[in-house]
Amino acid sequence: MTMVSDVSTQVTRLLGQAGMRPRGVQSDSIKKGLLEGQNIMVSSPTGSGKTLVGEMALLRAVTCDKKGLFLVPLRALAVQIFKTMKERYEHLGVSVGLSTGDFQSSGDELAEFDIVVTTYERADSLLRRRSDWLSNLGTVVIDEIQTMSELGRGARLESLIIRLKNSIEDLQIVALSATTGDPDELAEWLGCQLIQSEERPVPLVHKVVTTNNRNRSLKKLVMTTVQGNGQAIVFHRTRREAEAQARRLAEDVGRQFTSEEKKALDQDLGSVENWNVTLSKDLRSLLHNGIAYHHAGLSYNARRTVERLFRQGEIKVICATTTLAAGMDLPARTVILSSFKSPADYRQLLSANTVHQMLGRAGRPGHDKIGFGVILAGSTGEAEEAKRRYFDVILDESNEKEILIPHYDRINSTLGHAASLSEQLLVVLDMLGSATIEDIENGIFGDSFLVHCAIRDSKSPMRVLQLGEISAKIVLERHALPETIQAARKNVLGRTTLREKNETVIGGIVTSLDGGQFTCRFSARLSASGAVEGAMCSCGTPVNEDGILCHHLVTLGMAAANELGNMADYVIPLALMESSPLGLLIRLGLVEGATDGKLKPTKLGRAINRLYLSIPTVREILALLPMTQSTTELLWLLRHVVSIESGMSLDESFDNLVSFLITTQIPIRDLAEQFGMNIGDVYGLFDTSRWLLHAISVLSDLGGLARTLELSQGLADALDNRLGSKFEEDD
Repeated sequence: MTMVSDVSTQVTRLLGQAGMRPRGVQSDSIKKGLLEGQNIMVSSPTGSGKTLVGEMALLRAVTCDKKGLFLVPLRALAVQIFKTMKERYEHLGVSVGLSTGDFQSSGDELAEFDIVVTTYERADSLLRRRSDWLSNLGTVVIDEIQTMSELGRGARLESLIIRLKNSIEDLQIVALSATTGDPDELAEWLGCQLIQSEERPVPLVHKVVTTNNRNRSLKKLVMTTVQGNGQAIVFHRTRREAEAQARRLAEDVGRQFTSEEKKALDQDLGSVENWNVTLSKDLRSLLHNGIAYHHAGLSYNARRTVERLFRQGEIKVICATTTLAAGMDLPARTVILSSFKSPADYRQLLSANTVHQMLGRAGRPGHDKIGFGVILAGSTGEAEEAKRRYFDVILDESNEKEILIPHYDRINSTLGHAASLSEQLLVVLDMLGSATIEDIENGIFGDSFLVHCAIRDSKSPMRVLQLGEISAKIVLERHALPETIQAARKNVLGRTTLREKNETVIGGIVTSLDGGQFTCRFSARLSASGAVEGAMCSCGTPVNEDGILCHHLVTLGMAAANELGNMADYVIPLALMESSPLGLLIRLGLVEGATDGKLKPTKLGRAINRLYLSIPTVREILALLPMTQSTTELLWLLRHVVSIESGMSLDESFDNLVSFLITTQIPIRDLAEQFGMNIGDVYGLFDTSRWLLHAISVLSDLGGLARTLELSQGLADALDNRLGSKFEEDD
């Protein structure tokens, strides 16, 4: 058995040989027991040294003859951390591996590495496939753990953490987070000692600038920074905006460079180091002027080139989308957020944590004495909204100027959403072999962050978890506070007159105790946009920001449940977009009853789980596979499910792109240009296509669909032959 003092000595020696010495949060973590195997969570600003805390924990695992796993949210970040750790430690005898995507692979080849850097989803896939080497894990580092608040992938991450803790003995968990609200709540759930720090290597000043001309204000901020020999990052909602802004600024930024500096930059781009990097004429022209755009549509090598040139100070400005925000090590003197509206939906605002993760890049250690994080607002009202949502405002009495102090969102669980619950119920049943719903609700899911928070939060609904069958009353309990439900049961909230009673709408008038009347309805009808109309009330706030119904709707719902029975059980869940997770799995043929009265996954269910398919994708594949009898139909099915998994809207050009790829030798970059697509998107689509074709092949084989099996295997083989068994974005 390795003594703790020996482990500490060996880790310190390895760090010293790699040229590093613990400081700040790193030293604090060691004092809290990091090198003794203690679970640690670090919540601190960008640039405070969190990543090295994770590296030290992984080195501890290796010195104890265990393996380490470093989890990150993005492939690009995985590659960056892999390269850094490989350069630091491999010559010292610590082997480092990388695995991203590859959901169709068992991952057995990763057993040879001491440390594996991977994404959340790939780690989840490996655990579902029960890769043997995972049993020898000593430490798991989870970077950017605030991602747990994201819909979909947040629930997968939460489930992954629960299952890792339940299946691997003496596992050390090290969680790394940007500054968030209430980090102690998450640390308590993880069983971690919390290291919390607001200390930044460079002080940061926040500003909200009101302007009626964003382009002019942005130009002034950027040029002030560049003329002061600083660098700037400008974040935009969309790729188009980022590219357009870079072009608008290029001439002015370029004037700040001497002819010698531009010549040196051009020579760098033409060097042997960049021989395999193909840049578009547009991007190369921008780089010549010391500016670039950066987004996921660029090839991997193009993105890395832009980042390297920025780190070296050879370019001064990057106009980026949020691909640069999550963990990439690119500080700048000034960071500007051109809009705080969500890229996915302009009607939604970015979370406080996302905004401060971007603004937190301001201030380059060793270069800047101060950093500036600026939000642009198009009106006084918009500026006030930004201040209210993202800052605490205090007044400096010495000059009566506002000082903006960042405030952060609490990390919330997304496991309770119906689609996530269905998928994770299947995952847990496959893990356990068989179980009752009560076993799962009180066992694995009882250990969830969702339940942990609900127990401690007075704003939580009466029922946070429902895996089995649902009814109107159960759904109301999932969307109302306990005291509201209890009052509605006693009929003391008001009187209800039901006026609409049909299979799409239940509505009526609720008369409150003070005599006020409110028109309420639960509508399962689709609006013109295709969305469910949902819950409505004339009080103006039918559902608050926590998803809690107003008491008028609860009163209506309870009355309808008592009077209408089955009709209410049908309409109200549809209106609130609730369904039974177990019921869905049974209808899809993924779960069945076991002989001992428990539930178990079917053979199909086990395959679905290990193929790492989302439930919406499963539903479409199972419905359409029997009707897929030709290559044209297979390409249509592939396009459909790739759209679901990637979130991209694809048309027939996708089918033609795949056809051209497998029937010609036209370079992929030329194909991308021919079809008007970004090269980074094309590589991403091909990677997703290979995984989904493998899944289609497996499901066709299980279903005895010989023709579909032949077609899918043939197309998968053709893609493999064209791209290689593993491909990089090599341009």
